[in-house]
Amino acid sequence: MVSQEIQQQVIIEHQTMAHVVSALRTTIGWESKGPDFSRKLSSLQFVCESFERHLVRLLELEETDGYMSVVLDSCPEMSERVRVLHDEHSEFRREVRDILSRLNAVSSTDHKTFGAISDELVGLLDRLDQHQHNEITVLQEALLQDAGGEG
Repeated sequence: MVSQEIQQQVIIEHQTMAHVVSALRTTIGWESKGPDFSRKLSSLQFVCESFERHLVRLLELEETDGYMSVVLDSCPEMSERVRVLHDEHSEFRREVRDILSRLNAVSSTDHKTFGAISDELVGLLDRLDQHQHNEITVLQEALLQDAGGEG
């Protein structure tokens, strides 16, 4: 079973991630006036860099010490579902790296490109929300099976 310390760390990382995601959504929604949006761009770059660091940290925790090993140890028949979630982790890492790279390269007067990058980032956040829901479902099913419940 996962140690209490690791469980607590994962909970704190999820809470921190929720704050960073909220900051991203708030910054994306910031109405900037005029042709130059350099302040908004700078803020979004800053928060997105924090998001990338926290996301990578959280995914590593989940893969190394978190729910994935618990599920695989207690319910090896769920290995395909865990593999799909693990593959999504790789996609999230790649996608956030790509978004951040393009965000760092965009001009503070290129509204069209900035809007497209922002939309992509919102899409990533929405998929991440769904992914976390799927992780919780897999973990709950594994724990129910491990406890002798129906599943």
